[in-house]
Amino acid sequence: MSATERVQGRPAAGDGGLLAGKVCVVSGVGPGLGRQAARALAAHGADLVLAARRQSTLDDVVSEVRDIGARAVTVPTDITDAEACARLMTAASEEFGGVDVLVNNAFRFDAFQSFEEVDLALWRKIMDTNLFGSLQMTRAALPFMRARGGGSVVMIASMVARQPQPVQGGYAISKGALLTATRVLAYELGPSGVRVNAVVPGWMAGPSVDIYIDMTSSSRGVPPQVVVDELNARVPLGRIPSDADVAGSIVYLASDLSVAMTGQALDTNGGEIFA
Repeated sequence: MSATERVQGRPAAGDGGLLAGKVCVVSGVGPGLGRQAARALAAHGADLVLAARRQSTLDDVVSEVRDIGARAVTVPTDITDAEACARLMTAASEEFGGVDVLVNNAFRFDAFQSFEEVDLALWRKIMDTNLFGSLQMTRAALPFMRARGGGSVVMIASMVARQPQPVQGGYAISKGALLTATRVLAYELGPSGVRVNAVVPGWMAGPSVDIYIDMTSSSRGVPPQVVVDELNARVPLGRIPSDADVAGSIVYLASDLSVAMTGQALDTNGGEIFA
């Protein structure tokens, strides 16, 4: 299959983990949460189908999950392309026999302009990826999940939808819409055994926040640790979670431990806000 790369790592999953025997599709694989989600799912025994726009991005992560012992394929995918989403799910079925879990992690950053300043075409592009791209991925996965008797869809939302921040309106609106979509799909797809839940991260220690810390430190002329301490001070647990911490919530919602949950939004922000 020219669009995929098979990774030989371990025997087919049996009783070797929380997700043993499950086929997990993860979009937006790359630095940050996508990478950590792939690693966490692999560590719990899942077979992985990893998607991102660039093969070079996928190559780094697939090497890591191979080292953990996972079987995986990589499929370069633009989730705003419905045909590409369909090819991704077909690849999952051909390689591993179906789809059990879909983690909708792919996203587009904000334009970082106020409502009155921004070209609304940019907000449409954010919505096209963060909302409609996730919906297209979910629709493409449904026939394969139903063929397996059900499945779990995990949307990756954001705390900014609950607590808007300056010049992040496009992103906040798109993630707020994704939370509503989570409830709508949970209601509609529940009878077929497909659960739909969301993880709602806040600040996450990882590559994206590292960039923010460096930029803020430079612009204010203060040491980076000052910015880190300010972020941590907002959080009852005393530190902002890492992207690896948030990945644990994804594993939970992907697994049968959450079999009675659908339509829920699981806040993983260290207690910075309570929904």
